[in-house]
Amino acid sequence: MKQALLIVLFALLVPQTALAGGSTVTELYQQSFSLETSGDYAGALARMDEVAVAASTDYLLHLRRGWLLYLNGRYTDSVTAYRDAISLQPRSAEAMAGLTLPLMALRLWAETEAACEALLAVAPGNYTGLSRLAWVLFSAGRYSEAEAAYRAVLIQYPSDNDMRAGLGWSMLRQGKAAEAEQAFKTVLLTVPGHVSAGQGMAALK
Repeated sequence: MKQALLIVLFALLVPQTALAGGSTVTELYQQSFSLETSGDYAGALARMDEVAVAASTDYLLHLRRGWLLYLNGRYTDSVTAYRDAISLQPRSAEAMAGLTLPLMALRLWAETEAACEALLAVAPGNYTGLSRLAWVLFSAGRYSEAEAAYRAVLIQYPSDNDMRAGLGWSMLRQGKAAEAEQAFKTVLLTVPGHVSAGQGMAALK
């Protein structure tokens, strides 16, 4: 449904003249989505690069290229594409959320934190912003801040086992063994095979 909506939006926003290869923008988008679905991320990106000739200043194009560049492992280029999208739509929560992905892949924790904070500024309480901020703080070794961030997510999403496991690890790294154990046990009570919680329990031994 989302892919179909994007195709319709482009059909409305971008003139449907044939490009160099004879395809229209809408056709290139349809091909790109089909290739992505089949796992051909390079082919999907190539179709977007063809669209870029006709729609280089279009927000939706940069947003999709950011995602496909990320899938192709071209993280620095993905960052650029997402930032281009944000420059066109400065309050776009979806583009800001997308930006965090290549930044995290590049392990640029300070920049990822800033991106999460920017996302939360335009969309307070946003799950993606809160959860990725918690992970960034943990990855940066700021365990007490990570604990607070994980707790903020769990206030809104108390059943989120991944966030509770993250909370457990944040407390464990601070030496709060008993509290960490309780968090891991809570997760394993309903999801016995939860990998992170299981590893947390093993680390307590």
